[in-house]
Amino acid sequence: MSYQNNLRLVFAGDFQSDVSTVNNDVRHYDNATFEQRFQDFQMSKVFNGWWNPIGSGAFRLIKCRVKSLFLDSEIIEDSAINLAIDGSNNRVGGKMVDLDPQMQMVSGIWGLTIRLTDGQQDFLVGQFEPASFRDIMFGRRQGAGGSAGASAAFQSVLTDLHWGENLRGSRFLEALKAASVNGKLSIRLTTFGYSTKKDEERFTLGTVIGAIGPYDENEPRSFVKGRRMVPNLDSNGSPLNKINFFDGLVDEEKSSVLVDLGNALPLTFGLELQDFGDLQLAILKDENTQESQTLSINEGFVALGSLIPYRTPDWLSKTAGIWATSLLPEQRELIQNRPLALIQMLDSNKGKVLVRESIDGLLVRADRFVQRVEPTETAEIELFASRYGKPLPNALVSIALSPPNNNAGGGENDLRPPKAKSPWTDLPTDALKNLPLTLTADTAGKAKLSIETQDPGNPRGYVDGQIYTLQYSLQGQADSQKQSLDAIYVLLFDGYPIPDRPTWFEHIHPIFQQYGNLYPIMSKRLVDLGNYDSVRENRAILELAFSLDIHDPNSMPVTRDLSRAKRVTIMRWLREQYADGSYVLRLGHRQLKPSLAEAPKAIQETSIPSFALEPKAQATDAPAEDDSTPHGYQNFQIALRRIQHNS
Repeated sequence: MSYQNNLRLVFAGDFQSDVSTVNNDVRHYDNATFEQRFQDFQMSKVFNGWWNPIGSGAFRLIKCRVKSLFLDSEIIEDSAINLAIDGSNNRVGGKMVDLDPQMQMVSGIWGLTIRLTDGQQDFLVGQFEPASFRDIMFGRRQGAGGSAGASAAFQSVLTDLHWGENLRGSRFLEALKAASVNGKLSIRLTTFGYSTKKDEERFTLGTVIGAIGPYDENEPRSFVKGRRMVPNLDSNGSPLNKINFFDGLVDEEKSSVLVDLGNALPLTFGLELQDFGDLQLAILKDENTQESQTLSINEGFVALGSLIPYRTPDWLSKTAGIWATSLLPEQRELIQNRPLALIQMLDSNKGKVLVRESIDGLLVRADRFVQRVEPTETAEIELFASRYGKPLPNALVSIALSPPNNNAGGGENDLRPPKAKSPWTDLPTDALKNLPLTLTADTAGKAKLSIETQDPGNPRGYVDGQIYTLQYSLQGQADSQKQSLDAIYVLLFDGYPIPDRPTWFEHIHPIFQQYGNLYPIMSKRLVDLGNYDSVRENRAILELAFSLDIHDPNSMPVTRDLSRAKRVTIMRWLREQYADGSYVLRLGHRQLKPSLAEAPKAIQETSIPSFALEPKAQATDAPAEDDSTPHGYQNFQIALRRIQHNS
């Protein structure tokens, strides 16, 4: 079971992803060559700090409402209609986090609370387990390039569920609660229409549609183990017929089939679904039928249900793109070993295959495919193999490292590129000790990958750790049958000896300065991480923020790219005290306990400056503490003020 279920809640609204973009170029991580302009906005072909250098990293759902409810495959009227899908009401929203500057195509949502509420009462509260996007499609929004034209999906589970005592007589919520006895629900967010232009009113905002349904412990968390639609791609990796990868699911108990088109059908610039004429879900009679082939109904394909009503006003927001139809007895038998397809009807008798299911119905995908790993620890990943939606026992799954490269994490066509050189990725290969290998799936089609690791030895110099990409495939299946980013991504941290008595100069400043450079929002509004006095004055806030679990939205650093050893080092430095209870905050060999009056000269001689974009605002200019504000730096500032107040 998953969100793609005959019992599901559909919602829609906006989201904010206020990412910082200074870290979009890996070369900005080099403290020795960092330039002040890397904290400025991009100016045409001079990239500087790219399009949002002052981003806070915040991810929030905004004005999301329940649009429809499905119970036993039927849309129902219910008191839960129009309830708000909101974030936490006692802390800031979540965070949008890249895995690494050299792997930004698996960005994940961390620390997000999902709350179903009427503004007065919460009916359901759950924690969104961190999840990275999948099946990104660039160019889905016609006439828009880059992130503005892209669409992607985040599928995860809600954990730590808390149900309201009074569900207001909602049949749907009672049914969903009964289906969540394992304490989890499945959720999927599809995001598109994102604005990256700072002069636009919707800067850092986009559109989100979503669905929530039951979750089965035997199912993957981040995708549907079902019927995978695989488009043919052009030389740029774009679908030839403009239909993205998507998934279907056969519910044998309900004798129905569901497909999720929420991230599949192309959009106009105005974010309406493009008109493809009549669209029909079908079963192909011949496994060898090709995409774009024209077929006759009943001879070449069997139509399932009626035409998909995607041209109905607000269909996407009211359904999240999920469409279901019942199966006739003869269709139920045929669908077991024949491919599904999306047909563009040319007339009442003939249709063109826009996209079809994978060859031979084969599918293999990794769950929890993004890993942050300490050196010498073992990463555990589960892969699921299936054929026509059924587990594929004893399937052979090959795992291999991608070849090293140094082309990732830098802006192309930058007229003033950074001076630092881009590091090589995927080296040394022996840091992941037991690759390549071939796994054999069990009787349930599951294959468990255990990756033993060792210290990579700081191969990237100014960037901690190394990023590795592991490709996987079913033996005998062509690479074209898999979305190009369907891989396993491992950030393996460097070994780091934890000092007994860390000092500012030797241990703390190199780490803090890098974060101060990359996230000017900190230096601009909160604490200048490159300045000893500023850090000293904000010691309590920093101690709490660095001590928080990485799943907490207020955890530092935002990027979740700090190794455990370095975190322990920072905490040891922040917490060391003299006998009288005052904090040491060792500078190093210069002084053990400098006075605030003496410290600036020492700092000036050794510190790399942390640049601010503008002078700090006076108290009278401080923004109101309003969590509903969709723009700006306020979210993080409010969070740290609350942390300081509660500490």
